Amino acid sequence: MRSNAMGPWLAPLVLALFTFGTADFVVAGILRELADGLDTSEAAAGQLVTVYSIVYAVAAPLAAVVTTRVARRTLAAYSLLLFIAGNVIAATAPSYEVLMASRVLSAVAAAAVTPMCFGAAGTLPPPGQRGKALGMLSGGIMLAQLLGVPMGTWLGGTWGWQAAFWMCVVLGVVVLVSMLTLLPRLDPPPPMGLRERLAPVTQGPILRGLSAMMLLSAGSMMMMTYIAPISEKASGVDTNGIAALFIAAGLAGVVATQIGGTASDRLGALRTVTIGATTLVVAMVGLSSAVVWGDAPFWTLILVVMVMAFGIGMLNPPLNVWLLSRSGNSSNEVMALNASVMYLGTSLGGVAGGVLLSGSGAVGLPILAVVETILVVLLVATAGRSGDTSDPSSGGGSKSALPAQAH
Repeated sequence: MRSNAMGPWLAPLVLALFTFGTADFVVAGILRELADGLDTSEAAAGQLVTVYSIVYAVAAPLAAVVTTRVARRTLAAYSLLLFIAGNVIAATAPSYEVLMASRVLSAVAAAAVTPMCFGAAGTLPPPGQRGKALGMLSGGIMLAQLLGVPMGTWLGGTWGWQAAFWMCVVLGVVVLVSMLTLLPRLDPPPPMGLRERLAPVTQGPILRGLSAMMLLSAGSMMMMTYIAPISEKASGVDTNGIAALFIAAGLAGVVATQIGGTASDRLGALRTVTIGATTLVVAMVGLSSAVVWGDAPFWTLILVVMVMAFGIGMLNPPLNVWLLSRSGNSSNEVMALNASVMYLGTSLGGVAGGVLLSGSGAVGLPILAVVETILVVLLVATAGRSGDTSDPSSGGGSKSALPAQAH
């Protein structure tokens, strides 16, 4: 079914993305407690994040294909029960190996639900509000880093690492109840063969869009992962200063996702991508200049980092809108692959940033981010001119076949 307006059905979708993001990265905040409690190293504890991300990236497209004919609310209910069970096992895990297994369960559950959330947000609202709805979902992911992970870190540090996973259990229960009570019935996709359903995934526009999302994820995660050494080189920032930068970036990112979603509806995805990319490039030029000078005022650094986070946040919603507008009846599969490439990009960004930091120093990271941002715009703009499909929200050209049902 399709809704006529934004409504309470959006709340469980946003909360689900917030919960899954929190469950993924909360481990990073309690590495020391996990290592001490499970008698392992912090490096080994860190692999709990890596395994979650890898399993998620692999499971998302597989789950989308396997569960095609499963009713969406049924899929959400059983997946969330699995997510809750995985975090209960994590909170009571007697060993590192059991905790690792619980992370696999949680990742599979999140991978099954996330594409459905994006597909519903991109098809339930009327065409003029889809970007706004997708921006809200992107804001949920940002809020996980801004609120969820710090909250879990505080609970884990105060009451023991198990408390962080009990928090995820509570969040999972809230998501389950809210989805069962607030989410409308979502019609399954029309009967189609596997080859027909996967056909859009092999088309040039979809591949370009997925490549653009991977580059965006790689660049943004690279900058946020290594913001500490970059900031130290640019302004001699201490630990408290780094914390302030993360808070400022998180706030800017949450605001930007909402603006990016609304702008997608009003200006079109391509124009919004261009605005976000220009903003990000300006921030990267400013950041690289600060690194070269090495004595930037702290307030200037905060401003530049906020502009950077704003540009990143502006880019995410229009890319999702752009992909959904070209997915036809395969929105679930396309969104599953989208989630996978985001996690793949996150991993690649961390690796590329580490190599650059060791080789060229901190100044090389914002330069690479500029190159990646330019490639994002070129990928989307090239696909837009290819004649395959038109941006339905661009205000010009014919509308592409948007999926008529959330599935």
